[in-house]
Amino acid sequence: MGSNARPTIVLCLSLVSMAIPALSEAVASLPCKVQVTNNMMTRLLKTNRTEGECAETWTSLQAYLEQITQNLTECMQREVSAQASDAAATACQPLFEKLEQQSEEIRRQINTDMQDKLLHEQIEIAKAKNAIERIKKELKTVQAEIKGYYQQLLLIYIDAGDIRRALRYYHRLVFLKEGNLPATILGFVYVSPKHENRRLENLLALVKRLPTPDEQMTLYKLIQPQVMNRTTQHYSFLGMLAALDMDRFIKEKEESEFKKLRDTMYMHVMKHWKFQMLGGKFQDVVAFAKKYPDLYDRIAARMAFVQPQYWYKFSYSQFVTFPNLLPRPNHRLAAFREILRQVKQRNKHHFPYYLAKLAKQVDICEQYIKKEHNELDGKEELIKLKTQFSDFDKSNGYDYYLKNVDKLTKTKPPIPGNSNRPRGGLTGRR
Repeated sequence: MGSNARPTIVLCLSLVSMAIPALSEAVASLPCKVQVTNNMMTRLLKTNRTEGECAETWTSLQAYLEQITQNLTECMQREVSAQASDAAATACQPLFEKLEQQSEEIRRQINTDMQDKLLHEQIEIAKAKNAIERIKKELKTVQAEIKGYYQQLLLIYIDAGDIRRALRYYHRLVFLKEGNLPATILGFVYVSPKHENRRLENLLALVKRLPTPDEQMTLYKLIQPQVMNRTTQHYSFLGMLAALDMDRFIKEKEESEFKKLRDTMYMHVMKHWKFQMLGGKFQDVVAFAKKYPDLYDRIAARMAFVQPQYWYKFSYSQFVTFPNLLPRPNHRLAAFREILRQVKQRNKHHFPYYLAKLAKQVDICEQYIKKEHNELDGKEELIKLKTQFSDFDKSNGYDYYLKNVDKLTKTKPPIPGNSNRPRGGLTGRR
């Protein structure tokens, strides 16, 4: 049994002795240590191991030595690598410093170049700004000149009554944001008393075609005081024309400053016209009806109305001829209807005289319609008007009063005692 143990020991020691030179060489070159414990040696020196246990021990030792070899190899490689890195770092330092210096010089050069370029750009920007400011000033000058030309053309076309072209240049001036344009236009209209009436009429035609209600109302507000300051306008058709145009912006039962302006002008003209008509002067009213028949439609009935206190104080014979001076059949018939209504209301007893005078004028109107207009124009209204003559006396109708005009108008009817008619003036002119 002892003889069997010795070879095992020898073999184990031989392995140890074979590994030691390698370990010694590794230790000499690397700062690494391999520690073999007493326990390991004791286990190897035991003589009572079996062959299987020796093989196992050998395998274990071999694995251990391989691990140590690997550790020593890695340790040596790290040491060599560290030494090489230090050497490389020492050798590269001058080159690094040189490159760093070159980089700094390049940076300074780039910085200098950029500063020069920046200064150049700033100079160019300043030049560009100055050029822009100069162009802006020139543009403003050109725009002012263009505005001046447009303004002159606008005023020229207003003066000429060319509303279409005037409106075109008005739009252009509004687009160019021409300040205080309404006041400029109004100033032009009234700069010459000789031409102000014609220019105002043309301006009113232009105002109706402006794009927005605000623009129209602004001009009407400026026009109204000017009209009221001139007897040549607030007593003429111009005042009525402006008032009826303003009526488009007044709501029913509305009380506003704009309505007050309109009412003041309207009533002023209406009052003047009424007194003219009571005196037998119909020229202004007729001229308005001929020139603005559509607007006259809105006041036709009112123009034929006579205030009760004046019914016996004006010339009925003269007043009843007024409707046949109007241009349109519908205007004439509307006036006759209004006169007939007033006769019915105010002359319930002495009506034949008034009806005979009226029938004669209605006949003239009928002949005019047949001659100048389509016979059917107003035919129904004419028939209806004639029928109303029999409302006073069922036995006598329109034809009766027409046939007996001379007889029925030979004697004027008496004036009621409560008419409060003054002496002189329009008294008794029936």
